[in-house]
Amino acid sequence: MNPTLFISHGAPNIILSDIKSKRNIKKLAENLEMPKYIIIFSAHYLTKDLKIISPTTNKIMYDFYGFEDELYKVKYEINSDEKLTLELIERLKKSNIDISIDENRKSYDHGVWNVLALMYEHLKIPVLQISIPSSYSIEQLINLGVNLQQFKDEALIICSGGITHNLGDTSMNPNIKDYAKKFNSDIIDIIENNRVDDLKNIQKNINFYKNHPSTEHFLPLFVAYGNAINKKGKSFNSEMLYSNISMESFIFDEDTTYKQ
Repeated sequence: MNPTLFISHGAPNIILSDIKSKRNIKKLAENLEMPKYIIIFSAHYLTKDLKIISPTTNKIMYDFYGFEDELYKVKYEINSDEKLTLELIERLKKSNIDISIDENRKSYDHGVWNVLALMYEHLKIPVLQISIPSSYSIEQLINLGVNLQQFKDEALIICSGGITHNLGDTSMNPNIKDYAKKFNSDIIDIIENNRVDDLKNIQKNINFYKNHPSTEHFLPLFVAYGNAINKKGKSFNSEMLYSNISMESFIFDEDTTYKQ
């Protein structure tokens, strides 16, 4: 069985850096068995209803601005797969999950390729990207993760987002902002101790909206939690950038996934 990962992807230029988070994500991948394919969610692919990208997708998008010129020259080979896409749709529909192909989505956003480039220098397996549906409640996102458990023997499921994401209050000051530090600590406690009620009611946390003026970067965590068999996750990376951007990342179902 493959694990489930929640990865805080941070800024896209992480791939040009040599920071702790880059090293930890790469190290994690080196210690995992290679899956047959990857199913991935990104905070940067939101749709009204549940969608999956076109199976002909084979390119990346540079969906950001204001970064180093070098970043816009990065190339990364990545592709979807028609057979696997159609099988996934069929199997989810048998589980009463309605999903359809998004023929308008034919490239991978940076929440996908940035993370995968950190994990795999050369990716030789298909990547199926599923959207985050804005019409879903927290319970429905968790249930979507549960229904994706049937794929864990063959696919690595990655949920790419951010534990904190208040870009309007970032700073080069090395001091971590209290609201980000406290919220990050709360999430570690919730995930590592399976405090499911606190997770489902996270929007009532006093620091939630300080860290998430918009919620899309937190939503993939609900899918990851639902997908886990063992609901107690483990942090494999802790770093705070720009005074309030947490790179906290979690692995679920760790015990049987590491190479011997």
